[in-house]
Amino acid sequence: MDRPDELDCLTCGACCRTGHDGRILVPAEDIVRWRRSGRDDVAEQLQPGHFGEMAFATDDHGACVHLGTPGAPNACAIYEIRGTTCREFERGSWQCLEFRRDHGIDPRA
Repeated sequence: MDRPDELDCLTCGACCRTGHDGRILVPAEDIVRWRRSGRDDVAEQLQPGHFGEMAFATDDHGACVHLGTPGAPNACAIYEIRGTTCREFERGSWQCLEFRRDHGIDPRA
């Protein structure tokens, strides 16, 4: 199995493919930060999530609408200003390995 320091997020993207139910939560502080920095477009692309919070919207395939750039299908289009949930997500954590397994990336995980 890959060690956490060997996992390459740009070849994976499984954590950004969570389904259509608002699982990638966005705290209110992120929304305020985006609006203050003139990125209303990011704040306006949210959907209702769990626990009364907002969440990143997903596309028809269940991927975050910000997943993918012209040169990298698993890169984050808003990486520099990504949300707290994304910023705090740990590569190689049990959640990371579970997402990878669920998406068939590393069935041994």
